[in-house]
Amino acid sequence: MAKIVWFCFLLIIGTIHSVIAAEAVVSKFSDQYQSLTLKLTLEPKNVLSDLLNNPPSEGTGNTAKAEYYAILSDTHYALTHPKDAIDSARKGLSYIKKDSEPWLYHNLRLIEATALEMAGKPIEGLKIVNDAIQWAKTNGDEDTYLLGLYARGSLFITLNEYSASAESFLKAYARTTHESGKISKANIAGMLGVMYEKRGDYLLAIQYYAEAAAHARKNNEPLNLSIALFGLGSANFHAGNLAIAQAQLSESADIADALGDEQGVGYALQQMGQISIEQQDYKLAEQRLGKAAAIFARTENIPMDFQVARSLFIVALATADYAKAQTYRDSAKAYLDQQTMPVDTIEFATLEGRLAAALGDFPQAYGHVSRGIELSKLYYESRNKEDIHRVREIFNVRESEQANRLLEHQNRIQRLALEAQEQRNMYLWSFSGIALLVCCLLGVMVYRVKAQSRALSTLAITDHLTGLYNRRHIIEQLDRQVSAAQRYHYDLCVAIIDLDFFKKINDSYGHAVGDSVLVAFSQVCSDNLRNTDLIGRIGGEEFLVVLPHTSLQDGYSTLDGLRRKMVKVSQIVGIKEFTVSASIGLTINAKDLDSMQLMANADTALYLAKSQGRDQVVVHPTDSSISS
Repeated sequence: MAKIVWFCFLLIIGTIHSVIAAEAVVSKFSDQYQSLTLKLTLEPKNVLSDLLNNPPSEGTGNTAKAEYYAILSDTHYALTHPKDAIDSARKGLSYIKKDSEPWLYHNLRLIEATALEMAGKPIEGLKIVNDAIQWAKTNGDEDTYLLGLYARGSLFITLNEYSASAESFLKAYARTTHESGKISKANIAGMLGVMYEKRGDYLLAIQYYAEAAAHARKNNEPLNLSIALFGLGSANFHAGNLAIAQAQLSESADIADALGDEQGVGYALQQMGQISIEQQDYKLAEQRLGKAAAIFARTENIPMDFQVARSLFIVALATADYAKAQTYRDSAKAYLDQQTMPVDTIEFATLEGRLAAALGDFPQAYGHVSRGIELSKLYYESRNKEDIHRVREIFNVRESEQANRLLEHQNRIQRLALEAQEQRNMYLWSFSGIALLVCCLLGVMVYRVKAQSRALSTLAITDHLTGLYNRRHIIEQLDRQVSAAQRYHYDLCVAIIDLDFFKKINDSYGHAVGDSVLVAFSQVCSDNLRNTDLIGRIGGEEFLVVLPHTSLQDGYSTLDGLRRKMVKVSQIVGIKEFTVSASIGLTINAKDLDSMQLMANADTALYLAKSQGRDQVVVHPTDSSISS
C-alpha cells in the first residue's frame, strides 16, 4: 500500500514539473519586446542606445537574454548595420536550443537570415528560411510562416530570382491580417515595391511603395514612412518623374534627420545628388553629395563612401574642374575594393580614362580604357561560372523545399490511412454489416491518392507555361545522359538557347504576348527535335537542350535548322513588326566533362553568340570549329 501511495506521489510531482516546463517554452515575444518593436519605428536610435546601455544581467534567464539580442538585431537591421545585426542574432541563439525553445529558435534564425541578406549572403540565409517555414507549417504557426515568406522574398530579390520573390511576397500579402510590424500588409507592400523596382517595373513599384507610405503616414510610423518615401523617390527617379522624386526624397531625408537616422539622410541625399546630375545642376549636386559623403564617412559605410565619391568625380568631370576631379578620383579609389566591386572597378577605369584624356594624357587614357576592357572580359568570364554555381545552389535549396513538401504530402496520406484503419476497426467490431461499404470507401480513397500522386509527378517535372521540362528535371536528365555517355562512350551535345531581345517583346507588346512567344517557341522545338532529344526551360527565356548520340556537326545542323525555323514563332503569335530570333551556345562532351562544366561551356558559347550579333549558333571555342 505504501509503495502505491509513493508511486502516485511521484507521478503527481512529475506531472507538475512537466506542466511548469511546458509553460516556460515561449510561443511569442514578451510585451516588453513588442513595445520596443513599436518604439523602433519612431525612435530607432534611442532604442539602440537604451538597449546598449541596459544589457541583461548575469542573473537574467537565457530566454530573456535571447529575446534581448533578437530586438537588438532588429534594431541594427533597421539602422542598416548588417554585421552587428548578424552578430546579435547569433549571440541570442547561443542562449537557447532548438529542441527546448523551437519557436524562439526559428524566429531568431529568421532575424539572422534577413541580416544575412543585407550582408550579401543570400544563399546562406535561404537555407535558414526554408527550415523555419517547414517548422511553421508543421506546427500551424501562421505568423512565423508569414515571417518566413517575407524573409524568403527578400533573399530571392538579392539573388535576382524575381519570380520566386514575387511568389513569396504575394502569398504573404494575401494571407496577412496584421496592421503593423514586419509582416503587416503595408510592410510587405513596401518589399513588393523593392522587388518590382529591382526588376525594372517602376510603375508597379510606385503603386506598392505608395501603399506602404500611405499606411505609415496614417499610423504615425515615421521610420517606415521615411523608408517608403525613399523607395517612391528612387522608383520615380528611374521612371523619369524627377520633380516628384525630388519632393519624396526630400521628405524622406527630413524625417530620417528628425529620427537621428544618419544613414537614411545619407541615402536620400545621394539619390537627390543623382537627380541634380540628371538635371545638370552640378553645383547643387556637389552640395548634396558632399553632405552625404560626410555622413557615410562617420558611419563607415564603405560602399556608399565609394558611390558618393564617384558621383562627385563625375560632377567634377562634367564641370571641367580637373583639380577636384583628381581629388575625388583618389578618394573614390581608396574605397574601391576590386574583388568585391568588379562592376564599379570597370566603370571607374572608364572615368579615369576620361580624366586622363581631358588632361591631354592620351597614352594614359588609352591604358585606363584598355584595362577596363580587360577587366570587363575577366568579369564576364567569372560571372558565367558564378551564375552556374548560384543556379546550382538555388536548385539545391528549392529541391530540398520540394522534398519537404513531398514528405508533408506523404505524412498527410499516412494520417488519412491511419484514420481510415481505425474507423474500419471500429465498424468491424460494432457493425459488421457495413464492412463492405468501408472497404469500398477506402478503395476510392486509394484510387484518388494514386491519381493525385500521378498528377503531382507530372507537375513536378513540367514547366507550367511551355509544357517543356522544368529546370530541376532537365538538369537531372542532363546528369543521367552525361553519365550514360561516359559509360558507353557516345557523343552528347549540350546547348543553351536564349530568345533575343525578349524584354523588348514584353515591353512593346506586354507579358501576355511574351508568354505566347514562349509557348510558340516550345511548339517549334517539339515539332523539329527528335523524340530522343531533351529540352527544358531553365530561366525566363533560356532553354537547355540535350542531344544524345549526336556528333558536334549533327548537333550544329539540328540547332541551326531550329534557329532558321524561328520565323514561325512570329507568325504563330501574330507579331508582324518583330521577328523572333534566338542565340544558341553549343558544346560536346569531348573531354568527359561533367554536367555542370558542359552547361558552363554552353553558356560561354551563348555569350559569344550574343556578343557577335545574336541570331546564330556558336560552338564553344575549345570544341572542334565549325563554319557557320
